[in-house]
Amino acid sequence: MAILTPLSLADARRIGALYGLEIADVRGLLAGSVNSNFALTLTDGRGQVFLRVYEEQQLGAASREARMLEHLAAGGVATPQPLRRRDAASASEGAASEGAAFVAEHAGKPVALFPWVAGASLCQARVTPDATRRVGAALARVHLVGASFEGANASRFDLDSLDQRLRGLRSPAPGAGARSTAPAAAPALPPDVAAAVDELTGRLERIRAAAPRTPGPQTLIHGDLFRDNVLWEAGEISALLDFESASRGSAAFDLAVTMLAWCFGDDLDPDLVSALGAGYTAVRPLSTEERDRLFHESVIAALRFSITRITDFELRPKGSGVYKDFRRFLARQRTLERLGPEGLLALLGV
Repeated sequence: MAILTPLSLADARRIGALYGLEIADVRGLLAGSVNSNFALTLTDGRGQVFLRVYEEQQLGAASREARMLEHLAAGGVATPQPLRRRDAASASEGAASEGAAFVAEHAGKPVALFPWVAGASLCQARVTPDATRRVGAALARVHLVGASFEGANASRFDLDSLDQRLRGLRSPAPGAGARSTAPAAAPALPPDVAAAVDELTGRLERIRAAAPRTPGPQTLIHGDLFRDNVLWEAGEISALLDFESASRGSAAFDLAVTMLAWCFGDDLDPDLVSALGAGYTAVRPLSTEERDRLFHESVIAALRFSITRITDFELRPKGSGVYKDFRRFLARQRTLERLGPEGLLALLGV
């Protein structure tokens, strides 16, 4: 990820002053796929703090996210609690705007500061059953604590939204020499991507046809708990990161996302999957309805990341930053279809 919004030392010092911090240095971090992130070194020997510039969220959304993170951290979830502003203006803003006590502004974009958390993410080769057990327990705590949080957004990735993305991909390019006053259509897709879009369109139609008639129980979900969003220190989780996709949603969906992210190499690893399920249910057992919906939510999870990896990564210019291959999630989808509902429940052990 490139640094989309530069941050000078003078800007960092201005922002730091709002939080009662004196900044000695600023360093851009090439991490994440959406926002611009920086490490700020403090002058008083207290180390560093983490600064995030929200590239896509507006002030209200960033403020709600900060309030949500405070709620989760106060409830024992291992996520950094956003720092509170200490300037006089934040007190008056806080009365009128939720979360304003946490969020500042830079270059017209929201900014938040967090404590620096030591740790590193795991590559797939280093993921063990003990790691997935700990991840499962951490995810369950998010769902337990998040259930009492009010004000979470609806998901940006429901079936209608995914359908719109597919429709955009299927729009044919205008023929040579065609003249039209209509908006420019999407360019022609590479053949393998076009074939994948056709496959995903058929899957979306099948998922809609098999969907339960009523929505299931909901809580606050992370929505994106991949390996790069968990930091480890001395064999334990030091932080869950990147709650930008957090929303009201299905706990079964969130568990499925995490399973597909952590337990798949060339196939689903039974030991990793069962440990994930055991860690989760030790903290928060799934309800009967959530168990019944698990396969449905799992195929939606695989569909979502297959589609978004095409729209957000595959069609970017090569060399433009992080690349995530949609083909990996097509493979996950096929594995789920081979397992079926009963096979998935048996593998996860929930």
